[in-house]
Amino acid sequence: MKAIEKTLNDQLDVLLDLLLENHEGFQNANKFATNENLKIYFEKKSQECKEFATELIGEFEFLGILDENESLLDYVKRAWTSIKWVFSTYDDEKIINEIFSAEEELIEQYEAILQLELRPSTQTLLSLQKECIQSNLNYTKQLKQLPKWT
Repeated sequence: MKAIEKTLNDQLDVLLDLLLENHEGFQNANKFATNENLKIYFEKKSQECKEFATELIGEFEFLGILDENESLLDYVKRAWTSIKWVFSTYDDEKIINEIFSAEEELIEQYEAILQLELRPSTQTLLSLQKECIQSNLNYTKQLKQLPKWT
């Protein structure tokens, strides 16, 4: 395997792990949020991350970089062990701040991968996902500026 392919594979794998972490994190945020509108938003974001992960796994299969013995379940198990989302209080502001940080990390990962030489299908998929997450990040910024979420 060429060094460029290895770098791409490694970065795509990190991106997939981040998406799965965020999927789990949004599910947890949904459980702990006190504001009903935030709960709806978190559920939407959880499903979006799951869809993005599924699309990315499909791209892995297309590119031939998914180990035949690995499945979505294997990735979920691996991501589950590294979940960073810990909610010790029912504090919507802390949850929003945590989500903001996670989405910024995702954007950085997308930007790093998009700098690499990619197949057109991978470039398009990642660009569309990044745009969606960037839009959500802008929404999260607006949430942070609200005086109260209740």
